[in-house]
Amino acid sequence: MISLLKRFREPIFVIALLAFPLVTFFVKAKKGRDLSPADRAVLLLIEPAERVITLVAYKAVDTWNGYIALRSVRRENLELRRERLQALAIQQQSGELKFENERLKRLLDYADKQTPTRMLAARVIAVGASPHSHSLRIARGSDDGIVKGAAVLSHDGVVGTVASLTGSYADVQLIVSPLSAVPALSQRTRSRSTVKGTGDYNRCKLEYALRTADLQEGDLLVSPGGGYFPAGTPVGKVTNVAKKPTGMFLDAQVVPSVDFSRLDEVLVVIQAPPLAPAIPQDVPAGPGTQGSGP
Repeated sequence: MISLLKRFREPIFVIALLAFPLVTFFVKAKKGRDLSPADRAVLLLIEPAERVITLVAYKAVDTWNGYIALRSVRRENLELRRERLQALAIQQQSGELKFENERLKRLLDYADKQTPTRMLAARVIAVGASPHSHSLRIARGSDDGIVKGAAVLSHDGVVGTVASLTGSYADVQLIVSPLSAVPALSQRTRSRSTVKGTGDYNRCKLEYALRTADLQEGDLLVSPGGGYFPAGTPVGKVTNVAKKPTGMFLDAQVVPSVDFSRLDEVLVVIQAPPLAPAIPQDVPAGPGTQGSGP
């Protein structure tokens, strides 16, 4: 008997597998009527297997649905992240355009006050390659009417002068350069002096200010006009005033009115204010003036 079971174990296993669902179906079909002890025994035997199969099936379905749901959520998250990045980019661009418009408006308002001086707005595209360069480059050149030595300003005050240029760009020497010397006038006392660059972006040196001049801490220095820069353009504020007991001049420093590290746009003077017309020789002089005579 045992040898027969070993010999035909595979066909017997297959028959048992085929018989299991048939028995289950037969027993289930009889649930509507009274079950025999044999039926109850079969149900009792197959119930654990049925629970395991049902549990595994439900788990598989839940896992699959969860996977599909996670894929959908991940796709939605990617779309939301992409939309958020686009919104942030648009917001940043709008903010930058707003600040640029405000800067340009201040420049244009300042330029309007300098009439009849003609000025040209220019974007700063580069600064000096080294800390000792003391220059910046603007996106305007000789093709735009700029000439060497032209004054460069911002709405805060004097920036420098054009040192070199090509057709499409120009290099500006800042007033903090050791090669720069800008004439200045005290707005309060009207005393004259010269602001000399020291190489320090935050400090210039005040030269040729008379020791008898009433210069005080915080006095504003402006351009006197008649040169490169329009009259009244802020140059800087006086600081560290020291009067020597002897000598003609006092010692002082000047804090520039312009923050050179934050320049994005500047104004370039391309036409200086016209000089006052001379009185023609053949026109009679007005009251209070000396005529040319016959």
